[in-house]
Amino acid sequence: MKSALEIALEKSAKLMEGEPAQARLTDEQRAKIAAIEQEYRAKAAEQEIMVESKIKTVALQATGREFSEQVMLLREQLTQEKMKLEEEKQARIQAIRESNA
Repeated sequence: MKSALEIALEKSAKLMEGEPAQARLTDEQRAKIAAIEQEYRAKAAEQEIMVESKIKTVALQATGREFSEQVMLLREQLTQEKMKLEEEKQARIQAIRESNA
């Protein structure tokens, strides 16, 4: 009987054998993808900083429940913005991967 590790290794080997050409990236494509990932990490960090700044402003103007509600809304907006950025990033990376086909 095979162990889970042996089965996983066999599956990985089969996947690598049947790996489509687009999955094999050139050094230039890897560099472009790395640059895109870095760019979007920076954009996400920028959004986080902006939200934290807004939270500090809200803290000076609102208290109690109102403060909590506004913070929750700001954090929800941040989550939505991060999801949008992630989708953009993935689309750009996919375009690079497909340019190799």
